[in-house]
Amino acid sequence: MHRFEDLAQRLIENSLARILHERLRPEDVLHAVVRAIDDAKSLDANGEAIAPNHYWITLSEQDLAPLEYFQADFADQLAESVRQMIVQIGLRMDMPPRVLLQGVGDISPHELRVTARWIPPDLPASSTASMAATDRDKSFPRKPFLIVDGRRQIALASETVVIGRARETDIVVDDRRVSRHHAELRWQPDTQKFLYRDLDSTGGTKLNGYPIQQCTLEAGDILSLGGVEIIYGEEFALQSTRANAPINADTDTPLKP
Repeated sequence: MHRFEDLAQRLIENSLARILHERLRPEDVLHAVVRAIDDAKSLDANGEAIAPNHYWITLSEQDLAPLEYFQADFADQLAESVRQMIVQIGLRMDMPPRVLLQGVGDISPHELRVTARWIPPDLPASSTASMAATDRDKSFPRKPFLIVDGRRQIALASETVVIGRARETDIVVDDRRVSRHHAELRWQPDTQKFLYRDLDSTGGTKLNGYPIQQCTLEAGDILSLGGVEIIYGEEFALQSTRANAPINADTDTPLKP
């Protein structure tokens, strides 16, 4: 782990230091990103390590606002920095890293959280809007979605979503480990987040490895419904991430400030 941090720090600390303008310590950003890469790296079908391709970076609103104002392409700069770190670490990439910056009120100034996940690209997509005819469609900030068992991406477009094995649920998970009515997602207008609630299921729910009954979801959270994995994510605005940039694994020079 220290080797990865040293490589990353030598590679881009000077660039990040100028961009951050003392609002965040570059070493804190670097360490958080490298820890997230190491924690979320996966193995492909051949057993080769692959880097996470989605990154959610959460910081205080008072830190994010001036960063976006004075450095409009900060997310792009950070995405390129993440790409360079992945190259130096030696992990394979299946797509350029995608970065979303989120400002929230419940995190202290000069602190940040980084969550990384590998999400299969080009998953079949659907929406809960067509599944819940009695529930009005909802336009949520940051376009929330679920990745179900690594096979389906489902956009959340309803304020209440029931997950289970029964055919009448909003999201059907056809697996015996999942109860007929396993869990419910309910939008919380006051916090602008989804609340996950286990509906007294047989197999229970774990959030990021810990058993829970209910919990507010954050982007990048991994839910296990009796062993069936569901990732909660939030979509990216094109202007805030290098979603379509080509991968050039041979380019490992630092960004120019």
